[in-house]
Amino acid sequence: MTDPSARRPRADAVRNRERVLIAAEALFAELGLHAQTDDIAARAGVGVGTVFRHFPTKRDLVEAVIARRTESLIADARDAAADPSPGQAFRRLFAQAAELLARNRAIAEELAAGMDVPALAPSAKQALFAAMCQLAARAQASGELRADLCPADIVMLVSCVAHSVELAQRIDPGLRRRFLAMVLDGLRPGATTPLPGRRLDLEELGRLAGQRTAP
Repeated sequence: MTDPSARRPRADAVRNRERVLIAAEALFAELGLHAQTDDIAARAGVGVGTVFRHFPTKRDLVEAVIARRTESLIADARDAAADPSPGQAFRRLFAQAAELLARNRAIAEELAAGMDVPALAPSAKQALFAAMCQLAARAQASGELRADLCPADIVMLVSCVAHSVELAQRIDPGLRRRFLAMVLDGLRPGATTPLPGRRLDLEELGRLAGQRTAP
């Protein structure tokens, strides 16, 4: 029988993979999806071959970086569930998502390209959307978030904020705070008019995203 320990990655391979991910995250945050693999390897202090051994394509590397950042946002969302003020928790999480996009141009560009994020595993998408929708439901129940907001609206708003962030970065990174303030004010109860049109459900939104990304 094969020794299970023989199949474990060597310690130096694990370290190199982590160095590549840290370098890629930094360069994707600075340059977006235009960051080159050669530059990532140089930043990580490894050869290009090492990058490709761990991530056969640039797309694999983008997906790994986005997955790491999204996991941190999911953790923030779960922590926010313990906040005694559901409305404050929801607004803070929405702001954290905007900050994450502002600091990571690659994620903003992915979201700005469509409502779906192909780089995220279905389980990560479901966990993130579930956490945000749970916070929204609690905020609505406490009267701190407009009652006519639905889960699909939240997904769409995240995509809109991502698009605004991606554009604002080219002019003035501070503009993201302006766009975020507009969105959050529009989510408060009492100072808004009823939303026109019908509610979308997440299944319909998924179909729209599929049509947007279809070749």
